[in-house]
Amino acid sequence: MSLDETCLNNGGIWTFLTNKDGHGGRGTLAAAIPWTKSDEIISVLVGTMGKSLRRKVKEVTCDLSPSMMLIAAEVFYNAHVVNDRFHVQQVYNEAVDEIRVDIRRKLIAEDNSSDKSEPPITYSNGETKRQILARSKHTLMMSQNKWTDTRRHRANILFKHYPILKAAYLLAMELRRIFNMKISPTKASGKMDKWYEKVTALDNNNFRSVIKTFRNHAPTITNYFRRRATNASAEAFNSKVKIFRSQMHGVRDRGFFIFRLVKLYA
Repeated sequence: MSLDETCLNNGGIWTFLTNKDGHGGRGTLAAAIPWTKSDEIISVLVGTMGKSLRRKVKEVTCDLSPSMMLIAAEVFYNAHVVNDRFHVQQVYNEAVDEIRVDIRRKLIAEDNSSDKSEPPITYSNGETKRQILARSKHTLMMSQNKWTDTRRHRANILFKHYPILKAAYLLAMELRRIFNMKISPTKASGKMDKWYEKVTALDNNNFRSVIKTFRNHAPTITNYFRRRATNASAEAFNSKVKIFRSQMHGVRDRGFFIFRLVKLYA
């Protein structure tokens, strides 16, 4: 099963429980609950699903939300809770981007206090440092084999002047390689521990909360390596809901909208 949240209208957040075996069609939607509070959702699911039925669920994927993990553990007590690998990678990637943003802010502050009569320095690709930093966001999220020549040229200049970004980027790629390995949770845990040490050695404040989050959720993160399950099916279902909402020009009658979702996907 998968747990995820989506917004229907005017900030109304719903929690969807979906069945991976439904493959996005009939039998996919197991529950649609108009709340996000864990105790309320647990109460609804426990009250409507028998204990024998809940015992059959062997695995539940979700993001790093503490409430989602609590719901999965309390309701499906016999299942392994798995943190989606892409959400895990996103947490680290956001920390890398924060470093880029911090560097750019300092550079802007320096430029504002410098002599305006002198033109800014441009590099071999025709861009200034500020332009290189502004245009490198997506480059730092991609593997090198997907870089265009322009991105590669820009990255080489960026890494030359800011080694911290190069080190952080290489560790992001190492984390991706670990998740791509077909290894046991035990071996994955060992590799993650070594990765934590490398990130800690960077001694950057942006990574402290990242490492703390990863260590706190280590068991549910490494559970991914049991069957390599992700929350992709839940994200795909959310996309269908958003497209459906767009086709109906919004959700004017929430009850009828959920009724139609149930008829199509439950």
